[in-house]
Amino acid sequence: MKSILGFGTGDPYAASEMDTAPAAAPDPVRSLVSVRFIDDGRVLTYYNDRFALEPGDRVFVSGKLAGKIGEVEKVVTKFRINLADYQRVIAKAGGTLRGTFESLLDKMVSFDGDALSPDEFRAWILPPKHWDGQEETEEQIIVGDGYEIPLSEIEETEEVSLSVIERALDYCRSGRVAYIGVKNGAGTAFIEGSSWYEVNFRLDGDLLTEMYCECPYPGLCKHLLAVALTIRALRDIGGLDTSRDFAALDSDRFWSMAARSARRITL
Repeated sequence: MKSILGFGTGDPYAASEMDTAPAAAPDPVRSLVSVRFIDDGRVLTYYNDRFALEPGDRVFVSGKLAGKIGEVEKVVTKFRINLADYQRVIAKAGGTLRGTFESLLDKMVSFDGDALSPDEFRAWILPPKHWDGQEETEEQIIVGDGYEIPLSEIEETEEVSLSVIERALDYCRSGRVAYIGVKNGAGTAFIEGSSWYEVNFRLDGDLLTEMYCECPYPGLCKHLLAVALTIRALRDIGGLDTSRDFAALDSDRFWSMAARSARRITL
């Protein structure tokens, strides 16, 4: 199968530096909060006793809308309620971007070791993985053999089909590969599809090994291929030094996150 590429390009020399030293987290304040959900605009009220919330904060909640991101519109601290009548705010979305990022293709890339870890990115997009109504519960992860993909020969990899690689390229072009982070050879990526999917892998020179995706597809899925194609494009077209630790964010998502987290941005 011939090589297929198709990524947007950006100014490889553009860079931004962000001063985002976090302040100490304020003590939680019991409150009733009105939350507008970003997907459909509905507004519902939730009980909060875990955070000091303000209008504009993004949160995750329990109940039927668990997993949906909502934005706090109003906070009320004077109330008397029957707790059984209310679902709760379970997590505050977002974190802090740090360090220097440069534009490579359609990504903003940092080589600062603490720029944005996978756990920090996850906090921007997903609630705690397991929530029993009161607290997080432990998860059990079982893995089999991982996939292996040589970056220089992605299209020739066993089990790769044209239809799946075309869907993977659509994901690359539309910015659905939202985050890739590699540290000491261990990599994590987050891909936005019908829901968020996490991909784990190891990067060793030209070879991606121990590749796993949490999606239900029984084979080499479009999410794994999208990650491989993105890393190859960043390396071969963007000039990314993949021997270094790095964090790469979709540019549109980077600027949205920067606007919510940075105290100062220097361009």
